[in-house]
Amino acid sequence: MSRRKVILYELNEVPWEIVDRFVEHRPQSALAGLLADGRSMTTVVDDSVPLQPWRTWPTFHTSLNPEEHRSFDLGQDPSTFRGPTLWDVAEDAGRSVGVWGAMQSWPARQFKHGGFFVPDTFSSDARTFPESLSRFQEFNLRATKENGFSSDTSVRPSDLARVGLDLVRLGLTPRSAATLAGQLIKERRDPRYKGRRAIMQAPISFDLYWHLQKKQAPDLSIFFTNHVAGMMHRFWGDAAPGYAQDQAYPADPIFGTFVDAAMEQADRQLARVRRYVGRHPDTLLLVAASMGQGPIPYYPERDAFVVEQPQQLASALGLPPVQTNMAMYPHIALQLPDESDAMPAAMALAAVRRSSGTPLFGDMRVFGSTVSFQVNNSGGAEDGERTLVIGSADGAGPPEQSLPLDQLGITVKPRLGGANTAYHVPQGMALAWGAGIRPDQSRRQVDILDMAPSLLADVLDVPPHPAMLGQPGLFA
Repeated sequence: MSRRKVILYELNEVPWEIVDRFVEHRPQSALAGLLADGRSMTTVVDDSVPLQPWRTWPTFHTSLNPEEHRSFDLGQDPSTFRGPTLWDVAEDAGRSVGVWGAMQSWPARQFKHGGFFVPDTFSSDARTFPESLSRFQEFNLRATKENGFSSDTSVRPSDLARVGLDLVRLGLTPRSAATLAGQLIKERRDPRYKGRRAIMQAPISFDLYWHLQKKQAPDLSIFFTNHVAGMMHRFWGDAAPGYAQDQAYPADPIFGTFVDAAMEQADRQLARVRRYVGRHPDTLLLVAASMGQGPIPYYPERDAFVVEQPQQLASALGLPPVQTNMAMYPHIALQLPDESDAMPAAMALAAVRRSSGTPLFGDMRVFGSTVSFQVNNSGGAEDGERTLVIGSADGAGPPEQSLPLDQLGITVKPRLGGANTAYHVPQGMALAWGAGIRPDQSRRQVDILDMAPSLLADVLDVPPHPAMLGQPGLFA
């Protein structure tokens, strides 16, 4: 088929089970219509490292495995990434590109042939193209940071006021404004609704993205949203039939509405895209997840360790001044002044232990001048556990000593909603609709390595990069 345009709606980690459950209760939804008329596939990722979206989406975008693209952690030095992305190849072939929120897309740059670029909400700065979106991106980054551990940080009216006029000017719709107002009212009536606060970034982001999409209509347009994934991780057990009984899980009726509320937001957005594609017969819509989620056994989560002041932790460990790069709890990324500082910093962090001798930090990696690790909260913090051991007992490093948590910039906190009840699985979903797509509900399994080559060759009429491992043909 001749050259087409594509809108790639990245619905992070949503599996068919969640889509089917939503459509069963909403048979007139946009998703139901796309399922009836589109091509349904089951994406499969075969990574040799633990599944994380900041690894699987680069696999999707570059058609390379993590060992080749080397995107392992949020906050990782982007100069250590390898392989051209889907949008790099399209741009080099003369296509216009719009990117909104794609994982590991920082830093932003201006595309050569028109379009827009708003990196993900874990970026290390708020630079965007066009620059008019930078103040919104600052707000977005602050919201991500403050609600990283638990969605119970107060919404500051001054923050909303600072970006309010910008949002209206840049495309915020009255319906989204009413949704935000309704969220604030619900939170005041019942604090449990704070647990779904992350959903509220989705309607704002999509409104602003959609304003640019309609104005510029790039050949390749990408929108990423994590709002459903965040609700599934924490509240799958509250929403899924039978989970509470099977796992002796204390399901909450309010929390049980959050996954559907997130899917409702996604469906509203897809309804707008579907109407647009209906008026633009040269455009293909692809709704995709680079992997999925599924239920996991429930373990009651005790209070958790939270590194609130990484700079204070670094100082207590005798490290040089650090910058904290954005990451998703319990992951942390520290930027050291120089590459030579990174490995000694990793060794010092690895030596931080609880009174039981268990290391507090694990999954340690060094890339360039960044050190990435995660807090090990297995079993939660014990009652009265307010000190940690640092240093070495064998004389190989600084002498061993016990320090109070506050001296290390660490606190112990409860997490709103408790422990996760769902986690990553290799099977995701893909649903194509529009230009050149014939209905097919088979949901056959497809390798996500084939996605970027297929979008390039089959839709955009661009040869895939020679380094790409996958094969085109999914949308031929």
